[in-house]
Amino acid sequence: MASENGREGAGLSDLLVREPYRFDFFQAVRLLERWLHERARQDPRWQRSPIGRDFPPEREVVRFRALPGLSFPGSAVVQVKTPASAKAGDGASPGPLEMVVSFLGLTGPNGVLPYHYTNLLIQRVRAKDFSLRDFLDLFHHRLISLFYRAWEKYRLPFAYERFQLDRKGQEEDLITRGLYCLVGLGTGGQRGRLEIHDEAFLFYSGHFAHFPRSAAGLESLLGDYFDVPIHVLQCQGQWLVLESPDQAMLPSPQERRGRNNELGVSLIVGERVWDVQSKFRLRVGPLNYRQFRGLMPNGDALKPLVQLTRSYVGTDLDFDVQPILKAAEVPWCRLVGNGDGDGYYLGWNTWVRCREFPRDVDDTVFTPDEG
Repeated sequence: MASENGREGAGLSDLLVREPYRFDFFQAVRLLERWLHERARQDPRWQRSPIGRDFPPEREVVRFRALPGLSFPGSAVVQVKTPASAKAGDGASPGPLEMVVSFLGLTGPNGVLPYHYTNLLIQRVRAKDFSLRDFLDLFHHRLISLFYRAWEKYRLPFAYERFQLDRKGQEEDLITRGLYCLVGLGTGGQRGRLEIHDEAFLFYSGHFAHFPRSAAGLESLLGDYFDVPIHVLQCQGQWLVLESPDQAMLPSPQERRGRNNELGVSLIVGERVWDVQSKFRLRVGPLNYRQFRGLMPNGDALKPLVQLTRSYVGTDLDFDVQPILKAAEVPWCRLVGNGDGDGYYLGWNTWVRCREFPRDVDDTVFTPDEG
């Protein structure tokens, strides 16, 4: 890992090797996983398997060892060693990193074996005989690996992070899959069809999982995603066109009893009806001119806004979008573009003005079909 000044060799990985006692055990393992992932992207020889699975220990990210001694160390991580083959430069695959820890050991001050086993182990290590230590470390490695997996299992951000590193983003872990099902994107065919990244629905799964959907929830969702003030105006009236079978008809030779012609029951005069229950309006802003341009039909924000709103409210309600432009940001009317690639369109971003407007302008309304 590179340091803040960009130089290799002065980052967290090197600090972890030099001063391992400064790191928590779980954070140290996580840093080593990310460091090896970055190395593997540059050199495939550093490719490693996840910790605590069914892979050979020599192929895992780190090999755990227990500290052979009777003292009480002041930290969980005692030592971190890089493989000697990593510096050989002979093209061979480097061995795993080694981490010596002071917990979950079969021997030592907190070990389950009697102390004379620890004394025997210390004597054999001093005599340069590591066979007993290596034998016990087979069990230590597995125990500590499963301990790390148990910690990671119920800490969703870290489990998600490690799964993305291991699977290269091609699949999702169980929690992610469950959240996708919760927000209605459980099958692969429903994903990747919107301008919004699918992971945004995971972030806002609390909103999408809550029923009934509310105006306050929609305001919170859209305001946080687009980072602009958004207010929902409810009960906006609109004309609903009646289909021919729904219109009133008096009795005739073709329809002896007529249709929908009972006074006070089903009679509606005309081909349309005024309704105030099926539509709402999104007031977005005040905005600067760049943000306002993004919410125009040819902008890059209107379509995601429409898609996210439609995903939240469903298809039962209609809505429109009313962007509000700050008075100081209203452009002067020109017949040609401003040279920045931004054109002027009647009814969208064109106002006839001779001085600064006294209030923010909100006379532009766009429908979802325009997005």
